[in-house]
Amino acid sequence: MSTSALADHHNQLPHKGTPALGLIGTLKLVREIFFAKDRIPTQKLPEIRPNFDKFLQPSEHLKFIWFGHSTLLFNLEGQNILLDPVFTNASPVSFLIKRFQPPVVPLEGLPDVQTIVISHDHYDHLDKRTVEFYREKATRFLVPTGVGQHLRDWGIEGHRITELAWHEEVTLDGIKFRAAPAQHFSGRGLFDRNDTLWASWIIEGKADKIYYSGDSGYGPHFQEIGRQYGPFTHAFMENGQYNDRWPDVHMRPEETIQAFIDLNAETLIPVHWGMFDLSLHHWTEPIVRTHGFAQRWDIPLITPQLGEVVDFFHHPSTMWWEPFIPQQKSEKAPSYENLIAPPVTFAEPIGPR
Repeated sequence: MSTSALADHHNQLPHKGTPALGLIGTLKLVREIFFAKDRIPTQKLPEIRPNFDKFLQPSEHLKFIWFGHSTLLFNLEGQNILLDPVFTNASPVSFLIKRFQPPVVPLEGLPDVQTIVISHDHYDHLDKRTVEFYREKATRFLVPTGVGQHLRDWGIEGHRITELAWHEEVTLDGIKFRAAPAQHFSGRGLFDRNDTLWASWIIEGKADKIYYSGDSGYGPHFQEIGRQYGPFTHAFMENGQYNDRWPDVHMRPEETIQAFIDLNAETLIPVHWGMFDLSLHHWTEPIVRTHGFAQRWDIPLITPQLGEVVDFFHHPSTMWWEPFIPQQKSEKAPSYENLIAPPVTFAEPIGPR
């Protein structure tokens, strides 16, 4: 689809863009984002090697494993579904945007995957080397409009790729997949901005209806999705990599909570944190703030460790990140208490509407 045709699917809120910084300001920002080391872990994060025997046992309810950032493995009614799989670094060059640590299991250690779902074509969500691993397998790919060309260029056969625009759906082996709106952008280079679509996803089985936000700023689409397609049993929502310079395309934690309320979902699982440093906040800040707001609003929150199997009977909510929270009180490394209700867009969620 052409860029002009995709215009019908662009963001519902006007993109305010990044304030002009000038050459010196731009170089400073690049240095801060890509080369600062005081925001990332200084030791290995706790992880649990997945018990795939347990993960693959038949169940009528969702099981999932979080591998960090937005990479998720679902077992839904016997179907293994991999979302935004990135098992390498999140950059076209090896020395930028490195993982905090290697994956808890390599791609070779995963069970057979029937379907891979991609939210958009940014490097921290669409990884060429991960896609190429599945080139000779029977795995199907569900992607937003236009993203399929990347996969075809990397050797994935066209009949294995399904491209969907917002509100389009497909059913595979009894599981319904629907692409839904998001407030973001796309592009992997200097000259392809917004040439492909971005999306959130609704994945529906017999017992569970799951919402995955992909990347998105806060906007009216969350209420619309909740009204049209909710309620949801699980909402996997981005809560990290935000900054005042790009308020339209990533949510602050309090906006994540508001979006969760808008969606009419039962359980919140924060994603888009815990593996890559793509902004200027400390890596623990998104989960500390999200946890604080969830407690304040009595929202069920699931916070598994890397690799931990989550099922209907096991909803981990331990604050495993707490030992990593910086103790000194500064702008770059604020204390836990200072992160609960910072003075940002709105001091706390505004609640049901």
